[in-house]
Amino acid sequence: MSSNYVVSLKESRSPLEDIVVPIKERIGYIEGNTPVIPIYFYRLLGVEGEEENDLNIYRNELFRLNEQLTQYGRYVRFDGPILTPQNDEMEYFKNFIGSSLTQDPKVLKKQAMSLFFNSRIFYGHSHYRVIHKALQQVIELFLLKESFVNTSKVETFVVKILIWLQRILPKLYPKNQMIDIPKLLFYGDIKSHEVYFLIFLSLIGMDILYIHTDPTKEQKFSEIDPNETYSKKMVYSNSFPLEPFPLETKRIRKKTVTYEAKEEIESFLYGEDVGVFKTRQFETGTTKPITLKTTHDELKILWHEEAKIRPEFQVKDEIVYVPNLFAKISGTYLQLEAYWQELFEMKDCANTVFKEKVDFTPTTYSRQEMYSTSFVIDAKGLIDKEKLFKHPIYRLNYLNETVQNFIVSKINELIVSDMFLQEMTNDLRLKILMTVITVDKEFLRLIESFDFTGKVPKIVVYDNQPDNFTETDIILLCYFNLIGADILIYTPTNYNNIEAWINRNYFDIHQLPSVQFDLEIPNEIPKQKTSFLKRLFKR
Repeated sequence: MSSNYVVSLKESRSPLEDIVVPIKERIGYIEGNTPVIPIYFYRLLGVEGEEENDLNIYRNELFRLNEQLTQYGRYVRFDGPILTPQNDEMEYFKNFIGSSLTQDPKVLKKQAMSLFFNSRIFYGHSHYRVIHKALQQVIELFLLKESFVNTSKVETFVVKILIWLQRILPKLYPKNQMIDIPKLLFYGDIKSHEVYFLIFLSLIGMDILYIHTDPTKEQKFSEIDPNETYSKKMVYSNSFPLEPFPLETKRIRKKTVTYEAKEEIESFLYGEDVGVFKTRQFETGTTKPITLKTTHDELKILWHEEAKIRPEFQVKDEIVYVPNLFAKISGTYLQLEAYWQELFEMKDCANTVFKEKVDFTPTTYSRQEMYSTSFVIDAKGLIDKEKLFKHPIYRLNYLNETVQNFIVSKINELIVSDMFLQEMTNDLRLKILMTVITVDKEFLRLIESFDFTGKVPKIVVYDNQPDNFTETDIILLCYFNLIGADILIYTPTNYNNIEAWINRNYFDIHQLPSVQFDLEIPNEIPKQKTSFLKRLFKR
């Protein structure tokens, strides 16, 4: 091959596969007196997939690639920092330098190149011209990107680059020949001089892969090559802490073709914009309630509808906007049979908790236990999830992790909301926390069974006495409203109750024409009386 050739940077959808494609099979390769050498230089950041199995699949890909490139022979792998030149190496190399650098910043580049010329280390090498040109480009980039550059810094940089090159050149270019493209893989954290070195090697005509499972760790690359001029970047969807380079295969579960086809079909059928959803599709997401303002008749119709059927329903970025209902029914119908008919129809709906009186959230914890949770509240007044999960009083660990995270996130939403008429004090924060994490299982199961796009959980309360709701009752109602649940308060007396606690903007009041006192709920729905005329026409 000619000692003078042109290097071109190629793009790829599968760098781990394309890097092993021989030079003569690559699109863009041109033979001749001045050949064109297509090379790959990719930064592969993060991991595709979010599960441990996905990480193991990726580890195995790297293991197999390393095995393949090792057999290829012209291959070097760095696991983290490149060994810094020792003092004797630096001094030995500098003995070949015939002139020293000046302090004039205008001629730093020219003087830096003199280190290369005067050392004559690579003089006579078949790729001398290309090495010379590549080094010149890297020095220009170094002087452009680095701040406070002085003679000493430039000298150290150039000598370090040339020593590193001298170390690996015999392995990558055996017998001074280029039969095919050499490969270099850099795995792990990287420093700025190492970034310049990789760029330098790619300009000589090597395939380069820089790999890190945590995309945030490649900051040096982004600073030096922000526009992907010298290297291309491929960022996968998830981040994992860096582990040692895989030296053995990991056990994995591989998806079958049928399973992958099923996933592809589901991604098409159950997209957020399609309006068709599979069971518990968004269980790792969250909800945002859109409490509807309705008439009484609309409420009775919507009460039985799933979330996805209701007006204003939408899904965006794993957030399910749930249209829910929160209303108080004051008074009764003139015909009590119609009133009972409605109440029974509402309370007997699926996924409903019904309470016949107020004070339905008994306190099962002491004040000492409540105040012991003070340390889980952070500087912003919110619940620190990790601290809460470690507290002895927290006993919801048996729940699915996504459910636990959802429960805590909604506690924090309630703390920062303006639903309460009273001021948000530290005591109130603690009561909110304790009320939710010690709630009766019948309420907890409403949360566990809530498929955000499907049947909406419901709470119905019958309040026929002047006794007011307790503070913990109100906390629970507000909490479930934020989850997206439907809430109905039947008050035949017309007395105030939730109005004394909750911001009026968050619920409707539907006034019925009659008022009843001490009205007890019958055991079953009374049969409606039929008039003489109706009985006559039925004959």
